[in-house]
Amino acid sequence: MGHLHRFSVFVLACLAPTLALALEPADRNVPFVGTAGPRLAAPLGVAGDNLVPPTALGFAPQELQLPPRARILVFAPHPDDETLGTGGLLQQALAQGATVHVVVMTNGDGYVDGVVHHTHHAPPSSAEFRAYGSMRRDEAVTAVQRLGLTAEDVEFLSFPDGGLDDLWADYWSDDRPYVSPFTQLSRPPGAPSQRSELEYVGNDLVEAVEAKIRSFRPTIIVTPDPRDQHPDHCSTAVFVLDALRRVRQESNDKIGNVRVLGYLVHMTDYPSSPTWSRRLIGMGVGGTPTAWRSLSNTPWVHVAVSPSQQARKSSALGAYRSQYEVMAGFLQQFVRPYELFSELGEAQIVSVPTEFAASVRKPAPSHLH
Repeated sequence: MGHLHRFSVFVLACLAPTLALALEPADRNVPFVGTAGPRLAAPLGVAGDNLVPPTALGFAPQELQLPPRARILVFAPHPDDETLGTGGLLQQALAQGATVHVVVMTNGDGYVDGVVHHTHHAPPSSAEFRAYGSMRRDEAVTAVQRLGLTAEDVEFLSFPDGGLDDLWADYWSDDRPYVSPFTQLSRPPGAPSQRSELEYVGNDLVEAVEAKIRSFRPTIIVTPDPRDQHPDHCSTAVFVLDALRRVRQESNDKIGNVRVLGYLVHMTDYPSSPTWSRRLIGMGVGGTPTAWRSLSNTPWVHVAVSPSQQARKSSALGAYRSQYEVMAGFLQQFVRPYELFSELGEAQIVSVPTEFAASVRKPAPSHLH
């Protein structure tokens, strides 16, 4: 890994004494420093022997019960996160007649090691980073189709990979948009005409998420858990919770009264060992102390994933050929007999964005008042 992701000053200060992590800008699926790396699972589509049942986690997550005619809106930081974290849930939801839509926050176009491996030279050019993101978008469409969705059921906001935390902390308004150090873009590439004015600023991203919540009218929102230790993941959670909080404050109907589930991808020892659940004690946004009190009592639920659903999830992950080239073992860990989700309630929806804004010393925008 070449260099540390540029967190905000506060987040770096909090992470340094508490976490042994080193994440490259968009290097989302790499072993954590100080560990032996992800244990390889069994061959693709076959459950391994080191599976940890939910009952071994130190808490007893109840099985998730989906309501009739559920409308499920999934937010994924990068292409493949929707399958890693929710591939089993999405299959069950579709089988029960639910309507599902997936929103991918970035194109995954800032993964340096992946681009270098794919192009066979370094350093990659901005054009090569953009082409890599386009390839990952195509892979995502194939993946969700293998889960039973259609190409129209997934959309890409195309905000900067490896830069979502920067948007929240340092690039909130359009007077100074963020410029991706990888693609050299300052706005979503190829944005449709209705989004042509979007720039890489936090306010545009939270408004885009808010607009999607209002238009889709979900009964369940699935987003990364705020404690995920990758900056794009925990920042996605903060943006989604903040957008939902705005919807709840401003709506005259019950559009904002939705169930919110969180999933983990980047947490030391997750999902191969039960020790990750003990690491959550006292942990807040991104592994820092921020909002740890409101997150400490978060309940968990699980979804049982049948062997046939595991095989289908494995096939969906196999669509990400660009990722299998560099991290097959990591991806295969998530083909398991269950998926876990935290339940984020009113306390988290209100406190997590507000406390995170204060922690990075970002002036609270009007929507946080």
